[in-house]
Amino acid sequence: MGAGIAASAGRTAGASDRVRIGIVGVGNIGTRHLQRRLLPMMRRDGILDVVAASDIYDRAKFRARELIGLAERDIHHAYEDLLARADVDAVVIATPDHWHARMAIDAMRAGKDVYLEKPMSRTIPEARAIAETARETGRVLQVGSQWVSDPAYSRARDMLGAGLAGPVVMAQSSYSSNHTSGVWQYHVDEEANPATVDWKRFLGGAPEQPFSGERFFRWRKYWDFSGGIGTDFLYHRLSPLLYAIGPQFPERVSGHGGIYLFRNREVPDTYSTTIEYAGMVINLVGSCGSQASNFLHGPAIYGQRASISVAPGLVTARPERIYADEFRRRTGKDLVRVEVDNRDQQKARTAHMLDFIECVRTRRKPVFDARFGYQVMVAIKLGVDSYRSGRQMCFDPRTERVLDRPPPRHPGFEGDGTNDPDAGPGYAKRPIA
Repeated sequence: MGAGIAASAGRTAGASDRVRIGIVGVGNIGTRHLQRRLLPMMRRDGILDVVAASDIYDRAKFRARELIGLAERDIHHAYEDLLARADVDAVVIATPDHWHARMAIDAMRAGKDVYLEKPMSRTIPEARAIAETARETGRVLQVGSQWVSDPAYSRARDMLGAGLAGPVVMAQSSYSSNHTSGVWQYHVDEEANPATVDWKRFLGGAPEQPFSGERFFRWRKYWDFSGGIGTDFLYHRLSPLLYAIGPQFPERVSGHGGIYLFRNREVPDTYSTTIEYAGMVINLVGSCGSQASNFLHGPAIYGQRASISVAPGLVTARPERIYADEFRRRTGKDLVRVEVDNRDQQKARTAHMLDFIECVRTRRKPVFDARFGYQVMVAIKLGVDSYRSGRQMCFDPRTERVLDRPPPRHPGFEGDGTNDPDAGPGYAKRPIA
């Protein structure tokens, strides 16, 4: 193993080289990565080669051979054997959440760059360890939350950077769906059994339990392997908001919801989280039984001077009434609308993978790097922990530690009793309570 690792670690893909990819996990997510991104990039664009795959389920191994056209020797049962190969530059990790941290850390220590499906990990210490390992090894790590590569959030980021909205005080987003039996009711293969699935390896660090096809295929419904809506849906919504506003750690987080419709799970079917940062709050909601919140509680960032909303095909900056004249002087418009090409989310998914491939070649930092992923993971995981414990969770951004008690609230403005000393005409000057 040592010789293979050393050979791979010493190679950096050049600007014209085809990046050599190994994929770990060829289930639902891994198959979609292969069909929609990796294989077209290999066969049509010629920018990469998928040279190896790893899975612990016999049918997934067969699927990998059929899809990719690999020889049997290139399909590995143990992912460690894939990492030992000298002809693998980078890995795509598309396994259940509870394996993300160990596999990503092992891959970086083996000299591989990593595209790591979201959520980054199951726990905060794991996320911190991934970020530290990326820094120590100098490997590229892209967290696979593709909405960070949605051009709408780059436009929102530009607007915020130009000061168009003023200080951000709130943001919101939603990720919901509606199914008759709830989400994550994936097909359970009849041929999945202890003889065709390495159940012990699947469990990894999860509590020991008897084989279950239900849990193997529908693992997102169970706490041992997933954080439910928080880690699957809302990680996708918080990450692009923080990309636009600026990555940071939270200070207080609470999670709410319950199992209201679907009793066939442990995780809630309806869930919301409130995340407090220094100077602002973000509200996220998600449900498995009502999709309307995607439209009625869509992505928006609220600043003191203007709000910025994100919609399919359009980013809109709309001034607060009391700052309308200032907004018009700056922009020459009553509101600013910017058209963006984001109606087809497959484009964002492809752009996110392309960003990773380019970073493997050039060694620049990816758009959703390990440090940023860690900051998002802290907020998401604290929300899940709050839901499960029934108490508010607190975090110290300076020490990067979960706190036993809440930090003090930010003091009010100590001045002449106004919220904004530079406010223009018509500003309602109210003392801070």
